[in-house]
Parts: sequence; C-alpha cells; structure tokens
Amino acid sequence: MGDAPGPADEDQLVREEEEKKSWWSRMNPWELVLWVQLLAHHFEDYGGYRLLTMLAVAQWIVKGLVYGYVAASMEWVFRDLGVPGPQLQIYKSVAMMPWSMKPIFGIASDCYPIFGYKRGPYIAIASVIGVAGHYMLGFEPLDLTGVVICLLFCEVQIAMVDLLTEARYAEAMRGKPDRGPDLVSFVWGGIMIGNLLALLTVSYIIENYGARAVFVVALVPASIIFIPTILNYIGDKPVPPEEAAQRRAFLWNEQPELLTLVAIMTVGTIVMIVVGLTSGNVWINLAVALTVGFLVIFAIAMLTRPEIGATNSFFCIQAMMAVSIEGATFYFFTDTKEQYPEGPHFSIWFYTSVTGIVASIFGLIGMTLYTQYGKNLRYRPLIVITNVIWCVLNLVCILVYTRDNVRLGIPDELFIMSSTVLHAVVHQWMYLPGIVLLSQQCPKGLEALMYALIASSHNLGHSVSNYIGAALLVYLGVTPDGSKNESAKFKNLWMAALVQALLPVITLILAQWLVPNALQTERLITKHITSATAGSPYQQCTGQVPVDDGDSEYGTFSGRSQS
Repeated sequence: MGDAPGPADEDQLVREEEEKKSWWSRMNPWELVLWVQLLAHHFEDYGGYRLLTMLAVAQWIVKGLVYGYVAASMEWVFRDLGVPGPQLQIYKSVAMMPWSMKPIFGIASDCYPIFGYKRGPYIAIASVIGVAGHYMLGFEPLDLTGVVICLLFCEVQIAMVDLLTEARYAEAMRGKPDRGPDLVSFVWGGIMIGNLLALLTVSYIIENYGARAVFVVALVPASIIFIPTILNYIGDKPVPPEEAAQRRAFLWNEQPELLTLVAIMTVGTIVMIVVGLTSGNVWINLAVALTVGFLVIFAIAMLTRPEIGATNSFFCIQAMMAVSIEGATFYFFTDTKEQYPEGPHFSIWFYTSVTGIVASIFGLIGMTLYTQYGKNLRYRPLIVITNVIWCVLNLVCILVYTRDNVRLGIPDELFIMSSTVLHAVVHQWMYLPGIVLLSQQCPKGLEALMYALIASSHNLGHSVSNYIGAALLVYLGVTPDGSKNESAKFKNLWMAALVQALLPVITLILAQWLVPNALQTERLITKHITSATAGSPYQQCTGQVPVDDGDSEYGTFSGRSQS
C-alpha cells in the first residue's frame, strides 16, 4: 500500500490541476472565487483572508481607484490653467515625486515604529495628508504652485500605502515563492479593476463639474483605508523597543551603504521638487534630473550586492530611456478644431474613459495570459522580447502624428484603439515579471526599505524620462498649450515620437548583462539573506568580505576587512 500524500504533494497536485485550466476559464466568476480561496489558504501563515482584504483595500481601492482618479484628471487640471505641454510633464513629475521618496518612508517604517507598530501608524498619517490634499483641490481656490503641492499630497498617501502593503506581500511571496506570480496577479488584477471603475466615471465628472471636482469624489475611497488599518489587517505585531533598536543598529552598523543610498535618493528627489516648483526653465530642470538620475544609478551599482545592483540599474535605465512626450500628445489628441484644425479632436470621454477602459480590459487579459503562460518563463528572454515588440509598436504610432493614418484611410479612433489594445497587453508582459523579480530581491527583515529602494529607482527613472521628453519637445518647438491655431506647434511631434521609439533599444543590449536568466519561481537570494550589500563593488574595493553567520533575522551578515 502506498503512502498517503502529504501537504507538499497535495500542493503539487493542485498546481498541476490549475495549470491545466485554460486562461478563459479563469475569467469565470466561480473559478475566481475558488482561486482566491486557494490563495488565502496558501498564505494562511501571513493572515489569509485578512491579508487579502488589506491588499484589496490598499491596492485595489487606493492604488487602483483613487490613483485612477488622480492620474486621469491631472492633465485636465493643468490644461484649465493653460500649462504648456513640456512644463505639464515637469509638474506631473513633481507631483509624482513621493513615489521616489519611498526609501525614507521605508527607513522610518522599519527602524522607527510608532507606538510599537511599524506600518499601521504610517499608513494612517500618510492618509491624513492625502485626504487633506483631496479636500484642498476639491474645495479651495489654489494657484498653480498650490495645485501641484496638493497633488503631491495626494500621491504621498498612495505611495506610502502602496509601499507598506507591498512590503507585506513581499514577505508572503518570499515564504511562498511558487505562489508569488499568483499573488502579484491578485494584486494587479484588482488594481486594474479599480482603475477601470475610475475611468468609467471620471469623464462624466470632468465634463459636468470640472476636473477638480474629481478630488471631491475621491475623498471617500481615499478615506476607506482607515478601516482595515485600525483593525490591523496588515498584520502589524508590536515591536519591542529593544528590537527596534536592534534593527537600527543592524542597519547603521552593518549596512551603512543603504543609508548612503537612501540619502542620495531623498536629497536628489527633494532638489528636483524644489527646482521643478521654482524654475520654469526646462533645461535647468533637465540638468538637475540627469545629474540625480545617473548619480542614483552609480550609487545603486556600487553600494548594493551584485544581484540587486545589476537588475536595479537595468530597470532604472530602462525607465529613463522610455522618454515621455505625453504633455504634447495630450494636446495633440484633445485640442478642438479651433485649436488644431488637422487634429483628431478627441472628446474627454473618448480620450480619458474609452481608451482608458480599453487599456484596463486588455491589461486584465494581458495579466491573465501572463499568469497562465508567462510566469514559468525566464526573466531575460521575456524582457528582451517584450521590449522589442514595444519598440515596434511605438514606431507604428508615428503614423498618427504625421497624419499619414488619415491619408491611408485609417480613422484616428480605430488607429488609437488598436494601438491601445496591443500596448496594454504587451505592457503587462513587460511589467509583471519585473514586479516578481523585484519582490524576490528583498532581503529578509528589510522588506519595506529594499522594496522602496528598488521601486523608487524605477520611479525616479520615469521622472527623468519626463524631463528628457520635456527638453526634447522644447528643442523641437513642440510646445502646445491649448491656444487657438497652434497647428505649427505639432509639426515636429513625429520626430519626438521617433526618438521615443528608438531609445529603448539601448536597454536591450544591457539586458544581456544586467538581467538574470532565471525562472520567475526561483529564489534569487540564497546567501546572506538579510543583507542588501554583501559582496557589493564598494565592499570589494574596500577589502570587506561577507561572513555567513546563519539564518537568523539579524546578524547573518557582517562586513570585515581582509587582513
């Protein structure tokens, strides 16, 4: 008689059965319910349904719905103020800077608990700031600088909530790496649904009540996060003062390189905020952004362990090379016949809601396809292939900026909808493997801080890409602001789009050396699991060698000079 199957065998059988299911069967509501139940079972040690509920509120509602409202209305707020396209990109980047300040949030969370709790109180404080920003934007008269600052307040809440809940599910994914892609799909599927709900309603609000009325509506969902936070669904456990002191000592004494990196990113981000708010000169902003961006990349490569430094540098460079020209394309698509007679003349509903909804729906399809077919592929070929496809799609989009699509008999609406569908699907296959890779690189005990550093370098890269794009637009004379008869300002937009399409090719070359050729279910950090700096170039240059002291939460790594 054979032995009865154990828990590990049962898990393997369940995985095999799930993998046999077709991707469309996962869209069945009953299948989704069973999938969530199974997910809660597998992560029972990390809170089960309480964990999934906290992630649903924080990620689906705050990052999905609230962020969807803020992101969809931001450009229309600036349009009402007559902000030119290049400057619009800079102001948007300033408002988004809290996403690059996650490291300092992570330091505070990991090392300085409030009343003994390291996550809940910080979520509550950030949410108070965010709700205040929504209130000011919705009810108070503000000048341009005040608008940007309040938008920044809104992003403080979203970024903090995102960071601390991401750190929590990074812990869970590290404990159950084989279920990591499924948990990522749960989170990001909900984010896209929340974003979809925002897109369904935001155009009606803007058209009938104005862009700033959106922030009045967002007040309620932005406040819901207080409920699971107070109920401690995030799973916060009281941290004794001596343990907090031990965390600080571990960080300050054993890994000072991380603090140096945090300081560089924090100071650089603050400088970009101040310059962005006080200087209207695009070239000054570009010089500051490039200096900060390359300094951060150099610091990451030198101060972190090779596994982390290489992939972080890659994703940061990849984000910088994805040059944004959205400040100009926003006016290109939404200008009226009086402003741009030859343009597409998209309505608020079509530009914001229809294209956004299509992107969300096909993003869900892309996520489902990735979960079914992509999660067992290796990182490097997956990232390279998807980047090549992305470049090709961007090259095709040049046709709409030259208006050749119209001359070929392709309506603007059909062209943009087709492009949106393909971009949405490919984007999921580009982005989700990166999320899994970054989660797998969070050292034990430093989840919040390391996830902050990893994600913030990527966000900072996107900010720099906005500054590069703004300078490119100014150089080419593409400076629309919604004024009448501004057709001449779009003459060279296709050139900017060509640069945008070709620059990412640089990252394809770097991927061969900077992206691991590992499976997405593999553990990437197996030695010195609590260290983010073991064997870094800096330690090698200074003669320090890592010492493996076991597998405890603290003290598995110490640096010492070679004799």
